[in-house]
Amino acid sequence: MNWGLKILGFGLACGYAFGVVLWAEEKGSTKEEAPKELVKLDAAEEVKLGRGMAYQAFSAEQQEAWRPAKDLYTAALQKAPEIPWIRMRRGFCEIKLEDEEAARSDFAKAISQGISTEKADAVNDLQFLITLRSRGGPLAEFRDPKGAMALSRRLVELDRTTDNILLEAACLAESDQYLRAQEVLLSRVREVEEGEDKARLKAAVETFRRQSKFGPALEGLELEKDGKYAEAMDEYTKVLDQAPDTAWVLIRRALCLAKTGDPAGAKADLRRAMRLMPETATDRVMVAWAKANCPFLEFRDGAGAVSLAKRAIQDEPLIPTYGILASGYAEMGDFRRAQETAMLALSKGASGTEKKELEKKLTLFREKKAEVDDWAPKASSAEATF
Repeated sequence: MNWGLKILGFGLACGYAFGVVLWAEEKGSTKEEAPKELVKLDAAEEVKLGRGMAYQAFSAEQQEAWRPAKDLYTAALQKAPEIPWIRMRRGFCEIKLEDEEAARSDFAKAISQGISTEKADAVNDLQFLITLRSRGGPLAEFRDPKGAMALSRRLVELDRTTDNILLEAACLAESDQYLRAQEVLLSRVREVEEGEDKARLKAAVETFRRQSKFGPALEGLELEKDGKYAEAMDEYTKVLDQAPDTAWVLIRRALCLAKTGDPAGAKADLRRAMRLMPETATDRVMVAWAKANCPFLEFRDGAGAVSLAKRAIQDEPLIPTYGILASGYAEMGDFRRAQETAMLALSKGASGTEKKELEKKLTLFREKKAEVDDWAPKASSAEATF
């Protein structure tokens, strides 16, 4: 968020408003017979003035001037009491001033107010709510990493900037969804031109890979996309040596084993994965995909795929997960619901690649055929989708 520009813009606006008031007072003072009279601002100007005060308060926060910042936020709330982010910022100042009760009251009130209708305020509301809901939030009763993840997704939908996408990835990583965090970052890397943004995104990917115990597996996913299954398998094995009960990594290695001509090894990994209780959203998505799409009959389980996909959609309603859900219905023989689910996914703004994959599924479902992925070795294998 470009606070400098916002502070400058609203500072000018506030300066103008204050100038009108001072000018009116000075002009009145030259005439002894006329009483002093203040220019009354309309409601919109009052809110604008309050917002400007809040930006000045935020600037004071950056200097760690917590008391003056709090006082400015209080004055701002007198002018713009319906803007939640101003109240939240006052709450953060109160935390710094060791007044937890006041902060608790401000946070609860801000949450009850919802999200602003004006876009700039809504962006600020969401960003500061994410801070409040994150695991590092100042008060335990307001921490909700899953809620922060949903808020970050909403923020990106409202304002798709690199800063907001980095925030979404951080929320995903905080909930151990490193695979999804990497997908979000790499998708943005493909959108932006070479420059500072691309460098920041690539640095974030590398940071997640270093910090996560799943770092080698994240590298393995990229190797898979290039058809380098043997190299990807080595990366997955590094993770499994340290965390042998990681279902999603077992399934990715199973595919690589099959692609490199070891179906017995692939089945062994699938068998291990299916015996585990999927603990994370990533586990649920990957196990659902294997149950719906893998080519080995003994592991296909449409009902199990549907159950896990539904749970994963509750965690995060992603278009590819709807595709897995549709494939699960098809494996159950419920081709009507399979088609309906695939069409629902298409209606949610699927990307070009997602649209192509969903249309392929629809063709199969209309012919009353379940989807079976090809895990057989090939000289030039297509990327496995899930």
